[in-house]
Amino acid sequence: MEPLESIQAEASRIEEDALYSAKGHWEAAKPWENRHLWIGVPTTVCAAAAGVSAFSNHPIVTGVLSVIVAVGSGLSTFLNPNERHRRHCDAGNAYKALNNHARIFRTTECVPAADLATLRAKLQELDQRRNDLNQGSPIIPRPAFEAARRGIEAGEARHQVDQGR
Repeated sequence: MEPLESIQAEASRIEEDALYSAKGHWEAAKPWENRHLWIGVPTTVCAAAAGVSAFSNHPIVTGVLSVIVAVGSGLSTFLNPNERHRRHCDAGNAYKALNNHARIFRTTECVPAADLATLRAKLQELDQRRNDLNQGSPIIPRPAFEAARRGIEAGEARHQVDQGR
């Protein structure tokens, strides 16, 4: 394989890795998107009801509702759904940016007249970005990865301009 072809092939690998990682993180973010509401709204309602029942002199109802509030608050703190959603979305966006940069590099900068040393340096930068993202991103759960793979294979990530290529 010629040096330019090797650089293009490695850029394609980075591009593909970044695409799967981006879609995987976005899939992983989906379940967390509204979980804070599913935990927070009932917890808030129970807290208000516990307050009312305390003033209405219903100690058993107050106790049960207080336990529900404690569990809901603990779950919200422990699971931190907003943070999990944000981290996966941020990682997905960062991987998508890497995917775009690798594709543009491969398709517009990797031309026969290009300086191979410059291309190698740019490829190393892209690889380092991928490695940094891999180290700093949350783990993609297997079901999210599988959903991402199904979506990619179904053509969700293809651009109209690339159809038929």
